[in-house]
Amino acid sequence: MRKRILLVSLGITIISLILLTIGSAETFYNTLIGHSEEYLKVYMNEYTSDYAPDDVGAKALSEKLGGARVTFMDLSGTVTGDSESSIDGAVHSDRDEVREAIVSGEGFSVRDSATIGKNMIYYCKKIDNRLVRIAICSSSQFGIMIKSMPTLIWLLLVDVFFCFVFTYIGTFYILKPVEELAAKSGKNEKITTKYDEFEPIAEILNKRNEEITEKIEELKQEKDIVIKIQNSKDEFISNITHEMNTPLTGICGFAELLAKEDLSEEQKKKAAENILTQSGRLSELIKNVINYNEIDSEELPLYEVNIGDIARDTVEVLSPAAKKKNIEITTDIDSGIILKSRYEVISEILGNLIKNAIQYNKEGGKISVTVKGGDEPFIEVTDTGIGVSEENMTRIFDRFYTVDKSHSGKNGGFGLGLAIVKKLCNKAGWKITASSVVGSGTTFKIVM
Repeated sequence: MRKRILLVSLGITIISLILLTIGSAETFYNTLIGHSEEYLKVYMNEYTSDYAPDDVGAKALSEKLGGARVTFMDLSGTVTGDSESSIDGAVHSDRDEVREAIVSGEGFSVRDSATIGKNMIYYCKKIDNRLVRIAICSSSQFGIMIKSMPTLIWLLLVDVFFCFVFTYIGTFYILKPVEELAAKSGKNEKITTKYDEFEPIAEILNKRNEEITEKIEELKQEKDIVIKIQNSKDEFISNITHEMNTPLTGICGFAELLAKEDLSEEQKKKAAENILTQSGRLSELIKNVINYNEIDSEELPLYEVNIGDIARDTVEVLSPAAKKKNIEITTDIDSGIILKSRYEVISEILGNLIKNAIQYNKEGGKISVTVKGGDEPFIEVTDTGIGVSEENMTRIFDRFYTVDKSHSGKNGGFGLGLAIVKKLCNKAGWKITASSVVGSGTTFKIVM
């Protein structure tokens, strides 16, 4: 930072000094030319017709003027006398000052003299029947700049010195509050500054700290989630191993019994029925796992479905299972509720919710199924079952999680039903909520 400020300061001041030198040289040169023109006009007043229009007369006038070059010409611009060289007969009518004098009576120009090899200022005037030209040497603009180089070098050296000093002092006062801001930013506290210029920096640092804090919280939450998931998997593996082992043991046992023992027809029938029952449990478990995993990868087209009709069909299908536990199902279902979805999606959602209400209900309990249309169609399933404790409410939609371990695996319950419902709702963009009172029952509501 300090080095950059020093280089920028040096660059700006050096360029400024060079431009100042060029500008000053040009101004001085223009001033010099202007003054020289005035001097030459004063010199011209010293000329009289007493001076012969030849080299002798030109030299005499030049000596009186302190060495200024004097040239006499006729009205056509032909030289008749010159104080510094014998150029009699030379024609100077093409020279700017001569041409102007012939036309308007006087002329002025600045150029290098081809005759004497110096930068000259010329003033030519028509007097009587002749042209009189007086010239003096002058420094060129470049020459003035060359003469100013020593001064420029000294100024540059002084500039470098002061740039070092002021850069060090300036950056100290500039960087000190910045360093204070940086120190505060590492303390995870709100940053303030007494300098108005640093307010935007303080705001940026505060925002960055907030983002870092949020990111840390997100990482912590993600870590915790990875742990709500690993534990669930471990629990599922334990549960499913037990649930699979039970029917497999039963199947193997009854199969061995059928193969080795001499059983009566009734015993054989009972053994076969048990094998079918246990096979059905295994099949249902495998179907649920496959169904859950295929939800994300399934991209089937949507079409218009009548939610009310699907709800009535689902209740009718599950009514026998409810009657086995003496559970009454009541419905309040609107007609003509049409949504873009799929029959199997709505059926899966309602089926899992109602099965869950049956499974965790009390003997002789009640279930109500409500389906309403309007601006925000919704499905609501309420039971009078065992309910869910507050600490378990956050996990009821987790995969492989069951509230009542004693019910795990019975009637096809393996902790995947509500997880499937949640996943289907998320994919459709619907909002599902749950509320429960332990011992009184649970309500699930899906707003579509």
